[in-house]
Amino acid sequence: MPVNTPDEFAAGLGLTPTEAARRTQIIDATTEVVADEGYDRASFARIVARAGLSSTRMISYHFAGKAELMTATLTALADEHDRFVAERVPSTGDRAESLRWSIEAEIAFLAERFRQSRALTEIARHARDGDGARLGGALLHDLRVGRLERQLHQGRQEGVFGTFDVKVMALAIRQAIDGVCDRLADEPGLDPRTYAAELTRLFARATSAP
Repeated sequence: MPVNTPDEFAAGLGLTPTEAARRTQIIDATTEVVADEGYDRASFARIVARAGLSSTRMISYHFAGKAELMTATLTALADEHDRFVAERVPSTGDRAESLRWSIEAEIAFLAERFRQSRALTEIARHARDGDGARLGGALLHDLRVGRLERQLHQGRQEGVFGTFDVKVMALAIRQAIDGVCDRLADEPGLDPRTYAAELTRLFARATSAP
């Protein structure tokens, strides 16, 4: 999925370079606060302190409220994730290879972009709009399981994968990947490449055709 560059994004919002830079600064500080302190403690006051800004009004100038700020942060994190994974998953290869590369890339993102991964997970779990609906519902579904479901479905159609419930398998893969983030928090010395190798072997067996 193509994503906008920061300059294209700023131009689309009609922002000046200074405004775009300030917006990015706020989003980066929000990511750090959510990753380090959790979604519920990510107040404007803490974000302002982390960004080194003088007043919460500087956030309010760019974002109408916490929901809008978290939506923008979620979108920025999803774009960063997509760029990271796209650089590591070749466009060639069969479905089984693509699944392996995707799992390896997802785990690499968790390891190399740990704070971003933690923030993304926190926002996904806790952020709601004024009506109580999950923020970025469609975006999160596609990011977490939608693409895996399509990949598995296509592999089944092509005879590369065996017979299984695509939704259940996609969710199992996603939850296994998410578990890496929790383990890295408790075990900083965990080797993500070894973990990725174990998971790719596990799901290669689980998805393989008879």
